[in-house]
Amino acid sequence: MMGGGGGTKRPPPDPVAVLRAHRTAVTALAFHAASSFLISGDADGELKIWDLVKRKPSICARVHSPAAGVIGIGTTPVLENKIISQGRDGTVKCWEFREDSLSRKPLFTIRTGSYHFCKLCLSRPVMWGRPHRSSRESADMKSDTSGDWDVSDQSFSPEQRLEETSAMMQNCHLGMRDQQGIPLHDIDETSLEFSDSTAHLQENSANAGEVACSQTGDLQQRLLSKEDPVILKECTGSLSAESSCDGRGRVLMAIAGNDTSSVEVWDVDGGTKVSQLRQSIHEIQGSSTSLSDQPKAAGMCMAVQIFSPPESGGFLNVIAGFEDGSIAVWDLRNSKEPSIKVKLHSEPVLSIAFDGPCNGGVSGAADEKIVFFTLDYQRNTCLIKQEITHGRPGIADICIRGDGKILATAGWDHRVRIYDYHRRRPLAILKYHSDGVSAVAFSNDYRILASASMDATVALWSLYPPN
Repeated sequence: MMGGGGGTKRPPPDPVAVLRAHRTAVTALAFHAASSFLISGDADGELKIWDLVKRKPSICARVHSPAAGVIGIGTTPVLENKIISQGRDGTVKCWEFREDSLSRKPLFTIRTGSYHFCKLCLSRPVMWGRPHRSSRESADMKSDTSGDWDVSDQSFSPEQRLEETSAMMQNCHLGMRDQQGIPLHDIDETSLEFSDSTAHLQENSANAGEVACSQTGDLQQRLLSKEDPVILKECTGSLSAESSCDGRGRVLMAIAGNDTSSVEVWDVDGGTKVSQLRQSIHEIQGSSTSLSDQPKAAGMCMAVQIFSPPESGGFLNVIAGFEDGSIAVWDLRNSKEPSIKVKLHSEPVLSIAFDGPCNGGVSGAADEKIVFFTLDYQRNTCLIKQEITHGRPGIADICIRGDGKILATAGWDHRVRIYDYHRRRPLAILKYHSDGVSAVAFSNDYRILASASMDATVALWSLYPPN
């Protein structure tokens, strides 16, 4: 296959390193928000904190029982050297770690009573990279298409694998600096030919995806000041209605509720539940409008995100994906029922990721597509920008890189797929894992992508490095 510049496209790269200390399926993954450590959790309840220079775990600890496992990990700069772990035993625990040790007992335990597979989400200050180039500016830039990766889902020779791996291993950051990846802004649109016969793009009309959305507000005011630190303490009672939805200066956690069709919001400071969000049984926009159809419940909450939209003054919203393929959004200032409900998928929504400014994001499900959407806070609408069908069911996790240029998906089909977030185009299919990929995460400096799998490994990739 030839790119726009006449060069032959390279096959997708192999991982620059594979971390193998887990004995069971790796189910959760996160880079620590205040350091370069990688944290992983497995189905046996073990948590490992990795030294990426030595490529070995510096800390190993059992934080939940083997029957519960670790299903979620949370970090945020506000919590500094604290880590939140979530088990399927209805508990969320907070741990303190130093360079070579983890606290023997949790600092506190929140007993949510929620037994499910929906991963928690912590509110956090979202830092955004430098302004992005527009599509026009990107198209005008000179592109080195000779380095583009082939995005067809085909195998490639061991010789090619060896050559690619050697090149990356010699140029790694944190013991794994940049490999020969092409910066995303240098990729010309004409070079992104997608040759997988099962993959195609479906562009929706501008009006097709418009749904009612809540009035929301300013990202800058959401950023937490150093004068307002979070102090971990015991529960001191319920919060006022106004303070319960304000994300400034503290950490709130969204999690699927004890009633699995609801979402709960907890104050991590005090271990206090501040809100329970329910989806009323009304017709969901995007589903059938026939009078003969009876309204149905949305089913279990499968994915959740908590975020502060532009111009909200720090007040938080929650978005959740449900078993029937719908998503719902609540403004915590008026949380009696969702301000937006729309059906995006034909199967359960498994993952949702928001971009840095919280203007939009991507959803994945048990069906064969991902959906790009944006939120228009001036018109109070949600617009489905595009659907990409990749031909294979199941997206367990999605992560948008911090600079907003690319995103990664974790597939049931053992593959990690990379997309251009702004152009909404496929870039590469990464193949290493021998079982389903359960989680993906980008490092804080945007240089490393980590993927966790049910095959008990964590793969590290270096591709499309930032400028």
